Amino acid sequence: MLKEALRDLADALFPPRCRSCRIVAAELTNDLFCGACEEKIRYIRNPLCPACGTPFADSEGTDHLCGDCLTAPKPFTVARSVAAFEGVLLEAIHAFKYRNKTGMGAGLGRMMTGDSHAGMDMHGYSLIMPVPLHIRRLRERGFNQSLVLAKVLATRHAIPLDFVTLRRERDTPPQTMMGRKERQANIKGAFGVADKERIRKQRVLLIDDVYTTGSTLAECARVLLNSGAAQVGVLTLARAIKDV
Repeated sequence: MLKEALRDLADALFPPRCRSCRIVAAELTNDLFCGACEEKIRYIRNPLCPACGTPFADSEGTDHLCGDCLTAPKPFTVARSVAAFEGVLLEAIHAFKYRNKTGMGAGLGRMMTGDSHAGMDMHGYSLIMPVPLHIRRLRERGFNQSLVLAKVLATRHAIPLDFVTLRRERDTPPQTMMGRKERQANIKGAFGVADKERIRKQRVLLIDDVYTTGSTLAECARVLLNSGAAQVGVLTLARAIKDV
């Protein structure tokens, strides 16, 4: 009762506002968005590539491997993303990562906690790992956004969280303006494993905020598999796509 009273008092003094349009709303989805802004988020649904999760424009089609996965299969078994990296969600992720709005992390993490993401079985994993930041980048930002999201998922699904074994050993230039081949070359050899025994035969779920070309996630998966992991899956909050 005391908690409810304190929450009511806080709402009266600081009424909840949508993190996107800033209007006061009685209820916010995941404590983030009003109904109108929530509707603007394009959630990724089938049909899509069953391997990398690339969504297809034809909503009446069926799941099938995309051209990339047919010609160059990814080291991870499956990858899924919650929604398109655009508009409301893009602004929220940027505020979370770059404008010190760390309080948004719990709500963004909750967006990822469904039991099934277009066929991904969350209960099929024995270990959750965030994509690590290099120590220099971590000091600059003050936190690893992928770890914040991973903690929410690990708690929700009662899966052990490991954020020390996979390490970023080489700092790399930002990849924002790089193409696929440039990203692959930039990220090669950037990650390492501190203790192979911790991941041996583990079914690892890698967590990141945004899937762009998949180069970073593929490199992480390759390192984990080469170090003894049984399989690696990928889940990201958003995905950079041309069309859904």
